[in-house]
Amino acid sequence: MLKQCEKCGKFFGAKVEEDVLCSECAVPEALEHIIGMNLEEKKYELARSIVYDQPDISPEELIKQMRDQKIEITVKEIMSYVREGKMILKGAENGIFCEDCGKKILSGRRCPKCTKAIEKKITANKKVEPEQEAITTTKKSSRMFTAD
Repeated sequence: MLKQCEKCGKFFGAKVEEDVLCSECAVPEALEHIIGMNLEEKKYELARSIVYDQPDISPEELIKQMRDQKIEITVKEIMSYVREGKMILKGAENGIFCEDCGKKILSGRRCPKCTKAIEKKITANKKVEPEQEAITTTKKSSRMFTAD
């Protein structure tokens, strides 16, 4: 839901009804929440929180905002979050591309079309395998052995 930050007045996407501060104003509170996490988890949680409030942010601007919060992050780390499907970053200038067809995508490794094509291949292979297993088991059981 869209709410207005009580501290700075900027509009942001609230995850729950109780959220009253945008990610920039709530960062000190967010850091308290994630103190028990390791550094990589902290970076990801903070980056995800900022991107949630500003979906069109560029990687460079995300790095700047995280540096303002005293957390260093690289473009490579940000793009790995995008590649792993953990985050959608619409503001990436170069973006990422489908590994199969080369189409520009927002997250993951493949576009939806290529993902569906791979899923079809996998399900088609699963349908063929049980039939082959049935054939091989009947052949094995039709053999006759004699004891000497």
